[in-house]
Amino acid sequence: MTRRRRPSSTLLFSVSGLVSLLIAGHELSYVSWRRAAAPVDGPLVIRKDAKGDGRFQAPRSGNRRHRGIDLAAALGSPVRAFRSGRVSHVGTHKGFGRFVELTHAGGVRSLYAHLQDVAVKDHQRIRQGDLIGTVGKTGNARHPSITPHVHFEVLRDGTPVDPAKMGLALQGHLHESVMPADDSPFEETDAAGGD
Repeated sequence: MTRRRRPSSTLLFSVSGLVSLLIAGHELSYVSWRRAAAPVDGPLVIRKDAKGDGRFQAPRSGNRRHRGIDLAAALGSPVRAFRSGRVSHVGTHKGFGRFVELTHAGGVRSLYAHLQDVAVKDHQRIRQGDLIGTVGKTGNARHPSITPHVHFEVLRDGTPVDPAKMGLALQGHLHESVMPADDSPFEETDAAGGD
């Protein structure tokens, strides 16, 4: 009669440890290692053209305020996730056009609008800097006088936050909200409309 050898507990612990390390390594790839990654390639310049000002909290029609920033970029250029997270919604909106919304740790959400193409799907996990779409002219941005841009919003617990305060280095059309300030949330404004 041949005796079956049981795997040693050392071998089981080794295999278990290896699996744990592989899982941990995979999960580490979804950690945001920087405070913020640039949503578009190149310098982060705020859009200002004949049809409007892309600054955070700039006046909008209907007594509203701009809830994000408009980052000027070449049509078709990459749009990237500013932090790791999960795609909470991919859709089309009258004002935003094609858009992607991501959820991040700590009650933070980000929105990328006026996209030409979308490269992600609902519920997909995203790493910081991953491609989520391309710059377009959809929604309110399709007017010929509007510079191609991505409308980028950051919300903390539902309240719009100036993306410049999240660690992005904005250039060009500078304004007072680019200067470092306290992290107090701004008053939430009407969400209707495009950007």
